[in-house]
Amino acid sequence: MVTDSQLDVLCSRVVKHYSLKRFLKETGKSIEAWGAAHGGVEFHYSSGMQSIMIALGVCDKVSIFGFGKSSSAKHHYHTNQKAKLGLHHYEAEYDFYEDLVNKPEAIPFVSSEFKFPTVEIHR
Repeated sequence: MVTDSQLDVLCSRVVKHYSLKRFLKETGKSIEAWGAAHGGVEFHYSSGMQSIMIALGVCDKVSIFGFGKSSSAKHHYHTNQKAKLGLHHYEAEYDFYEDLVNKPEAIPFVSSEFKFPTVEIHR
């Protein structure tokens, strides 16, 4: 399935924003140093994040289950891979999910006219 290019751009911008914000806070390095630390052009949002973005646009309530995991758990349900993929910045995505719950007005690149549905995270 091919996704909508506008959704792809929005997901990319949102995740990169949260990743840059976290990178600057944690490292104190310049924005220019971010690319080398996060795979440069290979950096990409996760399919889970894209699914949540789609749900935000079509659902009245979004419940997030299964995001965040122990180091001994499988990365995907259908493989034995345990390591996270380096081209994603999961912690930045988790920051985005927390803002969806606690302060959706802080989320960048979304029109102020868009009303976010209620979001719950179940850990």
